[in-house]
Amino acid sequence: MGSSLTLTDTEANFNQLPAMHTYNSLICLSTSKTACIARNGAESCAGWEDGRWIAMDVLATEWRPIKISAVTPTFTLLSDSLQEQLSELSAKKLSYFPPLTISPIRFLCTIYDNTNNASKTISAVKIHGTDYIVCLSLTYRDSVSSTSRDSGKGGFRHSPFTLVNGEYIIEMLTCSDGEWMRGVQFVTSTGRCSAIYGLLEGVPVISRRKGGILAGFSINTKKHPTWDYLVVGVRGIWRHDAIQSIPKENDVYSDYFGAQRQHGTAFNDRALIGNSNSMYISNIEIRAGAGIDGIQFTYGDASNGQHDKLKSPHHGGFGGISYQFGLGDGEHIISVSGKCDEIYLTQICFGTNLGRTSEVYGEGSGQPFSAKAPLGSSGKYLRLQYILGKSDNVGLNGVLFVWTPDL
Repeated sequence: MGSSLTLTDTEANFNQLPAMHTYNSLICLSTSKTACIARNGAESCAGWEDGRWIAMDVLATEWRPIKISAVTPTFTLLSDSLQEQLSELSAKKLSYFPPLTISPIRFLCTIYDNTNNASKTISAVKIHGTDYIVCLSLTYRDSVSSTSRDSGKGGFRHSPFTLVNGEYIIEMLTCSDGEWMRGVQFVTSTGRCSAIYGLLEGVPVISRRKGGILAGFSINTKKHPTWDYLVVGVRGIWRHDAIQSIPKENDVYSDYFGAQRQHGTAFNDRALIGNSNSMYISNIEIRAGAGIDGIQFTYGDASNGQHDKLKSPHHGGFGGISYQFGLGDGEHIISVSGKCDEIYLTQICFGTNLGRTSEVYGEGSGQPFSAKAPLGSSGKYLRLQYILGKSDNVGLNGVLFVWTPDL
């Protein structure tokens, strides 16, 4: 029915084209390095390649410019009822955790929320801070950056935690001392862990949503008397339409037991476990005296048929007496009890699914604690797979137990 040749560019670039030059071939048109050329409804033999634009010479002054003055989203062209239905569907795909309970924004406090970018895919997280978190911001795949305030004094701008294509953040570990956010770590869908930025000062909090990937932040900041604005807290905005299943989303975290303030260096053995459901504890080495001086796990892996052994990092010091608690085939830890004070774990004991218990390690002072694996969907108790917490060169300061479904 016809043919057309379209040259699309900005008005500023069009104004730079020679006014009297003849644009009668694709070769001539291609001299514009910024333009987009589209040909419709004609075969290559139509003459646009050989200097004959349908046998006509057309001067630049005879091109018909069509200016785009406004752009409207396709969404606004729909009926009101259909727009409402789509808005409801969009809202259902997002969730907030920790729950989005907004405190009053008082003097010298701010909040930054990037729900408007939650349909995008995160490509990197930028962290600024040292023992306090000065700023958290996101970069998305389309190069858009989340809005955030980054005016805090001091600290260090860490290298961004960058995600590869198809990799998403599925868990966020944060820690607050009750006033300021002190530490943060991210875990991805590939089982990769970021560094722990800052300190586990206070009680560690695991943020995640079943079936969800991190899509944005809601961040509270407050003016510090010395370091300008610092992060007070962060809530994850989670999207539920990106991937079909989230690795290890059925793992269960215990409460945190032990020192909350000013003690220990953070660790998370998820960095060793990754997304494995087949790695299992085969032996626990405990060093103990008056308290729990150190702990280290030995793992087997049922996935390769060889049950190769792998050791976790040693957490704590090397004082006290070394004890070994080995587990037999099909035997797993399903309960942990002990005592802790304001600085260290002082006693610990393990129980297994076969009804066996370890010795009681450590002399034990302070408050008692107990953690028991929940029942899984199979009707069996989950098993202890790894721990996270903090330790120093003297002992184990605090710990959180992570239970995973039975093999």
